[in-house]
Amino acid sequence: MNIEEYINKNRGQLDNKAADKARIWAGIADIQARKKTRRIKITQWVAASVVILLVTGMLLRHEMVMQQHVDNLSQINTELAKKEQHYQQQINQKWNQFQQIPAHSSPMESMLIGELKELDTLYKQGLKDIKKNPDNDRAVMILLETYEKRLRILEKLIYERHKQIRYEKRNENIEL
Repeated sequence: MNIEEYINKNRGQLDNKAADKARIWAGIADIQARKKTRRIKITQWVAASVVILLVTGMLLRHEMVMQQHVDNLSQINTELAKKEQHYQQQINQKWNQFQQIPAHSSPMESMLIGELKELDTLYKQGLKDIKKNPDNDRAVMILLETYEKRLRILEKLIYERHKQIRYEKRNENIEL
């Protein structure tokens, strides 16, 4: 027997109860209230997420501005910028002078170049200190001293190359 036959045969027994309209409308109202409550909760979560994202973005931006990368002394003030530029010009001149001298390997030269690398490390550390505290006069002095030491080391490198050339010429004259 299929469903249609069953319904037609037992219609009297199935239709004996009247619909409880109050209960139906209460169920509909309950469903609508739950949907409304759910909509409010979702809206609150979205609003809270947006606020959290905005606050996080503002904090990150603030941190980035505060952690602005200091690449050299010229970013601190103009007087230091002039000093640094003067030192850099002298160092570049000495370095070019050093590179124009024919290369002769010497243990002293490799040691002095190692010292230049150590000064670069010291300079970078000084920049980090200034980045943390821009008013750190000690770090500024250390950075200026690294420039002075670089100049002295470059002068020693030039002297060593000239000394090596003189030594080789002296040995050539002796052998001839």
